[in-house]
Amino acid sequence: MSEDLNKAISALLEALKFSPTIRLRRHVAELLMQAQRYQEAETQWQEIYRQTEDPECLVQLGMAYYRTQNFAEAKKVLLEAITHAINAETILLLSKVCYELGDYQQAGQYYEQAIKQDSELADVDYQRILLSNGAQLLATVTLGGTHEVDDYVDNDLVERPGVAFKDVGGMDVLKEQIKMNIIYPFQQPELFQSFGRKVGGGLLLYGPPGCGKTFLARATAGECQAHFIIISIHDVLDMYIGNSEKNLHNIFELARRKKPAIIFIDELDALGGSRQQMHLHHGRMLTNQLLTELDGIDSDNSQILVLGATNSPWFVDASLRRPGRFDRVLFVPPPDLAGRIQILQLHLQGKPIENIDYTRIAKLMEKFSGADIQAVCTAAADTVIAQVMKSGKMRPIRTEDLLNALKKIKPSTLEWLSIAKNYATYSNVANAYDDILDYLKKK
Repeated sequence: MSEDLNKAISALLEALKFSPTIRLRRHVAELLMQAQRYQEAETQWQEIYRQTEDPECLVQLGMAYYRTQNFAEAKKVLLEAITHAINAETILLLSKVCYELGDYQQAGQYYEQAIKQDSELADVDYQRILLSNGAQLLATVTLGGTHEVDDYVDNDLVERPGVAFKDVGGMDVLKEQIKMNIIYPFQQPELFQSFGRKVGGGLLLYGPPGCGKTFLARATAGECQAHFIIISIHDVLDMYIGNSEKNLHNIFELARRKKPAIIFIDELDALGGSRQQMHLHHGRMLTNQLLTELDGIDSDNSQILVLGATNSPWFVDASLRRPGRFDRVLFVPPPDLAGRIQILQLHLQGKPIENIDYTRIAKLMEKFSGADIQAVCTAAADTVIAQVMKSGKMRPIRTEDLLNALKKIKPSTLEWLSIAKNYATYSNVANAYDDILDYLKKK
């Protein structure tokens, strides 16, 4: 395994001379860490940080320094890293660096901070060593490994997305609609409130699977610089009566404590399905609880935005579409030609490529979802990797590789569009699905 890994690293280092991309250099650095070639990894992480100023590089550089017992440099870069983003694992590493430098009290403080953020990082043996060296730990941390950390669950649900609209391929019309409905009200609340516009509310995204609804929601939170809480039916459902409603309420309360916040409900039809079609009492009660939370009768929902996503909008309870709830509805179709070109470029970025005819390939991807396009790029890359490993000669991905991969992959949206056409044609109450009909007319 070690011999194969070192051979792979040698080949990639050679490739790096011809294609010195950040993505490839990062991959090389990760493999060097895996091969325990830490000093070489240091060089790669330093170069990546010089070009990108990505704080994650500082964390990896700190780990490399730690492994080579260069603890002073490790502490220096880790202290800088946590000024950008406080991560529990990084703080734990900083604790161990301080311990190696003989600063036991500071090591204990960082250890407590780390396990307060993530109780899973508790290390009883390390804790005993800290105590035996005079570190003063709070009473809430016990040698039994249990911790009185009130909101440890928060860290599993709440995130600060590191993506924005620039990372989303295509969808220019949708982005502009979201800016007007969500981002600008968040950024300039006084202006919108002066015109009677409420900051917050609900927005429903619907469309075929794999077209970027979840990624678009995460990018929206990134643009707003808001906390992002993503939940699915599995985060809420509980076998005991009343617990599902309690779980849903607790998530909304968490968002209210983390304002400004965006709650993203994936598969909204499962959580807020039509009560008329539900035969189980607990399903109807859960939908009622969701309505209560959206209305915010007993709570302040200002600066709380709820984004819902569904592949089946016709199964969402009609009451969820009323004003103040998911009254704004956006259709997320398969990407258009310009969008497909951008998505292709995004998925090929950082890979060794040569003379790619993006327009030619994108024109052959009519009705392909973003996930389908990614699958084509992955299949093409896998084919080239297999050839490189067999021949021992490095070569880039070319247009022909993508065209060959395209022959094996068909658009996954066709079935959804067929079902959606029937609903839009025969069940288009209040013109709810006109966007689907407009899309189909253009194709």
